Amino acid sequence: MQNKRQGEIVRYLSEVKFSKIEQLAEVFQVSIETIRRDLLELEKESSIKRVRGGAVYNNLRAQEMEFERKMEKHQMEKQAIARLASEYINDGDAIAMSNGTTSLALARCLAERKNQLTVITNSPDVAIVLNENKSSSVYLTSGYLRKHNRSLVGSMSSDTLGNFRVDKAIVSIDGISIQDGVTEYNTEEAAVLKKMLEIGHTRMVLCEFSKFSEVAFNKVCSAEQIDYVFTDWNISSKEVKAWADINVKVVAASQGSVEKSWNCQ
Repeated sequence: MQNKRQGEIVRYLSEVKFSKIEQLAEVFQVSIETIRRDLLELEKESSIKRVRGGAVYNNLRAQEMEFERKMEKHQMEKQAIARLASEYINDGDAIAMSNGTTSLALARCLAERKNQLTVITNSPDVAIVLNENKSSSVYLTSGYLRKHNRSLVGSMSSDTLGNFRVDKAIVSIDGISIQDGVTEYNTEEAAVLKKMLEIGHTRMVLCEFSKFSEVAFNKVCSAEQIDYVFTDWNISSKEVKAWADINVKVVAASQGSVEKSWNCQ
């Protein structure tokens, strides 16, 4: 049974997704040992999941966050991840890109820094941004436009993707872990992401560290089926090594990278 503070911890984690133990102790004005005891009890109830140095929200039935709210979360991390991932895209590449706030940040970087790309995407927002680069060619999938996050989904979207083969498939996701793989809250969105990864020679995932060890309802693919994970500076070396052990390269942006002079906003 949760006490009042523990209920507030769950609500807090449902918003921020990941928090370090020290941060929780400061927010709730209790000792680190008290927070550790709270997290232990909450994990038994499956309300949260403890990870190295902190805790993540752990609700398989959690509601998908609105796109506008996602845009407000972890902006610094998303911009740093986008800058880092853009360095792995070459002029002339054929790429597939999913909907997502980190994907949109990457699209801004690519529009400014890369040329002659051929892009297939299920995101009208991503397509509009990339179309600003006159040297690149942009294709949109067909499908049903979700009002929740402005992405094209459904069988028509997946069928369109099946007509392409790309150098790199790049997806933003809701959850990722070695045990459960890549996961997504919305069933139709998950089906499109799965097809998008299937058409890519190299498969790349974009996610801030709060998504690690979070498990959403729909499985997209197993952990071993991706090649790169681009994340932020909060990930531990132990976590990076665990992914390396299954031949997945985790590339973390440094906190200082957000201060680079060139702007991808």
